Amino acid sequence: MPTSIRRLLCCLGLRDDCHQVLAHSLCLAQATGAELHVLHAVKALSDDVMNTLKANIRQRKTLEALMEQRLDQAHDRLEAFLDDFWESPLGKTPSREIIKSKVVVEGYPAAEIIRYATRHDCDMIVMATNKRGFTASYAGKVTKGVIKRASVPVVVVPPV
Repeated sequence: MPTSIRRLLCCLGLRDDCHQVLAHSLCLAQATGAELHVLHAVKALSDDVMNTLKANIRQRKTLEALMEQRLDQAHDRLEAFLDDFWESPLGKTPSREIIKSKVVVEGYPAAEIIRYATRHDCDMIVMATNKRGFTASYAGKVTKGVIKRASVPVVVVPPV
């Protein structure tokens, strides 16, 4: 059992409730002296969609460029989200230097989160409930998937 938190993984779905997730992650990182990794997992396109794209876009380089563009756009959305956070009241105090890496991955989000946390030896995962309304205190599909598979503590931040 780890005695200290050296690496935190902050998982962002880029919704409004993720401002709270990032704020809590920054607070935990500052309090523990941990480095903070920010991750946004993009759901992979379904096999049907990929087969349709492959059937209609015959040039492999064009298809690869489109897939790369999709991840570049997700990275741009992550950067815009972070810029918006730093301009918000929640982002006024923490230092941006706490964030060691900002990464966008593609695949099944829960599996990608676990894979990243394992590869980078993260000691804790922080994420949103990903649920709205009356049942907001209960975790959504991705959050439940991470909790089920994680070998490290998972902090679930409810919406405000």
